[in-house]
Amino acid sequence: MHPSRRQIVGLALTTCLPPVLGMSAAHAQTDWPRRTIKVVVPYPPGGTADVMGRLVAHKLGKAFPKVSVVVENVTGGATVPGALAVMREPADGHTVFLASDNTLNINRWLLKDARYDGDRDFTPVTVLNTYPHWLIVNGQGPYKSLDELVQAIQARPGKVSISVNTIGGAAYLALDSWRRENGLKFEIVPYRGSPPAVADLIGGHTDAHVDVVGSSVAHARSGRVLPVAVLQSRTLKEFPKATAQSEQNPKALNVQSNLSVVMRSGTPQPVIDKLYDILKAGAKEEDFTRTMDMLCLDTVLLEPAKAKAFLQQETRRYGALVEKSGLEKQ
Repeated sequence: MHPSRRQIVGLALTTCLPPVLGMSAAHAQTDWPRRTIKVVVPYPPGGTADVMGRLVAHKLGKAFPKVSVVVENVTGGATVPGALAVMREPADGHTVFLASDNTLNINRWLLKDARYDGDRDFTPVTVLNTYPHWLIVNGQGPYKSLDELVQAIQARPGKVSISVNTIGGAAYLALDSWRRENGLKFEIVPYRGSPPAVADLIGGHTDAHVDVVGSSVAHARSGRVLPVAVLQSRTLKEFPKATAQSEQNPKALNVQSNLSVVMRSGTPQPVIDKLYDILKAGAKEEDFTRTMDMLCLDTVLLEPAKAKAFLQQETRRYGALVEKSGLEKQ
């Protein structure tokens, strides 16, 4: 599945950081990897990004059996510590970064001192996958459809609450845009991650929650939550009653969220291309497809140049959403 239904435009910008001294393209092709490869994940162990990071590490370990490949979770701080940890490493292809759109596209608009620039400081290997999102309600609650939830919002302006996993993320910005486009008045309640938000939804403290499908699919299968809308144009076979949202309709509730594999800018292009080839081949293997199905993720695997153009476009898109949201830099 392609990561965006919007047209990918523009050419990749020249990276601003030079390759490491002595690391010519020809040398990189024949002499990489030379030491341990580190896969940095800016999220805690056990989450979706961590699972994908370990899957990437597994594919690298399989491709280079004589080289150690380790996963390092550098968490907290809106993913800034993880980004800065990668930037402290040489741009020689031995540090791989699993980066979300918060890291690459949103932080620059919301943080006063992010200390990095996603477009300038990182070179994409690929957009690995998209995160399908859905809108869920309490399985035993009063709402059985998106229309019923909207009717409740209209009947009780400002009284209905819809939670998200973080303030200023892709889900928050999409929900805020949907609220403005449709003239709706409801409270957006940010949490620190999916588990506490879903727990409060089940406990009756909020009315609905926008979540990554894979984060709450177990609760949906058990009936504790009810998916009423899939926030993309494609429905989910397992939950056919969750209505899909038209991507051509500006008043629809759509969430576009991506996970990318990037390296520090200045990494030799032959290394970028080789890593992309490894991931592209690995995505055809049974363990990769099984993991994607288990987490309800959609594989993308844009080639490096197209990934860079797409992510730069996403930075501009998020900038417009943040400006309209009225969120101030923290």
